Amino acid sequence: MDPEKTKNTDGSLTDTNEGTSPLANTDFMREKIKQRPINKKKLLRRTLITMSLAVVFGAVACLTFVFLSPVINDKLYPEQTPAPIALTEETVTDEMQPEDMYADDNAIASDAYSAAIDMASNEINRMQQEMNTHHFDSSDYIDIYSSLKVIASTSSAGIVTVTSVTSDTNWFNDPYESTGSASGIIAAENGTEYLILVASDAIEDANSIQVTFCDGTSVGAYLKMKDSISELSVIAVREKAVPEPTREKIKPASLGSSNSGVVTGTPVIAIGSPTGVQGSICYGFVTSSNSSIDLADSNYKLLTTDMYGSSNASGALINLSGSVVGFINMSYNSQSLPNVICAIGITELRTLIEELSNGTGRPYLGLHGQTIPEYIQKEQDIPEGAYITMTDMDSPAMLAGIQSGDIITEINGDPIPGYDTLISKIVSLKPDTEASVTLMRQATEGYVDLTVDIAIKNSATGGE
Repeated sequence: MDPEKTKNTDGSLTDTNEGTSPLANTDFMREKIKQRPINKKKLLRRTLITMSLAVVFGAVACLTFVFLSPVINDKLYPEQTPAPIALTEETVTDEMQPEDMYADDNAIASDAYSAAIDMASNEINRMQQEMNTHHFDSSDYIDIYSSLKVIASTSSAGIVTVTSVTSDTNWFNDPYESTGSASGIIAAENGTEYLILVASDAIEDANSIQVTFCDGTSVGAYLKMKDSISELSVIAVREKAVPEPTREKIKPASLGSSNSGVVTGTPVIAIGSPTGVQGSICYGFVTSSNSSIDLADSNYKLLTTDMYGSSNASGALINLSGSVVGFINMSYNSQSLPNVICAIGITELRTLIEELSNGTGRPYLGLHGQTIPEYIQKEQDIPEGAYITMTDMDSPAMLAGIQSGDIITEINGDPIPGYDTLISKIVSLKPDTEASVTLMRQATEGYVDLTVDIAIKNSATGGE
């Protein structure tokens, strides 16, 4: 390999590699890598951007979860649609039916009549002999009242304690909570809720409502609907909120009959809080069931008893079969007997319970009236129909021009022969619609026909 030569300035060549080692001209350099200085402002800016994006992402994820979670839950776990409540009419076996009042003369023979009289006499004699041979002692009374207590205890599975909590402030502006309680009845269940009938004043202005069942379990409740005419409400408890052991113990109350031919003079038991104390029991008889409660668009009957209770009594009257015949309400009892337990007949309350439970509301016209006896109609030449005694102030009936003394003969073309028929027709109407009412009004020369249109309102208001 030829040595490398370098040309000098004078033109001669010089060997640059001559007499030198390959390592002699090599300089070893030590290189130190310096880190780039940190830009604190840039780092802070990036950190803030990252944190802002994280917050935005979290907020978006949270909102997405909040809005989509119910939809997803409904898809994965669809809630059962509540079934409409339809309370079946009771079968009255002890009450004389209209067809029983007519007899076929050809079917009734004198020998059959005599045989029936003899059979009745023999049965009475047999009962008297048994009573004369048996002497009642204290053990018999113990057995009787023990059996009554069993009936009351069994029926208490359909009775609840409704407690309302209301927040307020005192004179010193310090907040406090007040509570009140009353007994209600489990009137029905629709597959997803227990529906409870309770007096509206027990939950008036309540911030929260608690229901305590027969085993002491308390669960939150909410207002389903409230009727401003009867001052009764239906509240609801979600079935899934009630523990399984409690669900096995409770059941809706059995609704019986409050027809006068069935309950007047019969023994009844007051359960709930007839003495003002939860779980108290009273025994007695229904003394009257013919009195009507003067409320608009209704024909509720008042049941009076011979039982002495609290002026704040609440609960239910049950018969010896354990069926509810009346809902205790002390608002309508006589001033001369303020502590005698009274109740609203359950037969007339059935339709109201259905309407409030199903959330359909209650048609309201504001009419008070009665049926004029037939003999008075003939004597005074009064047309057949529902005689109006009063209309509520500012009610749809008053605004339509209906007055006391008018006789309603038709609604929407259907004949109205009496006040009971009028109430049945009003119940079939729909709130927030119109009804055509035909009436007779007395004039100087007799009665004249009038037709008015009434805008039907709703006497019930919803809760949840």
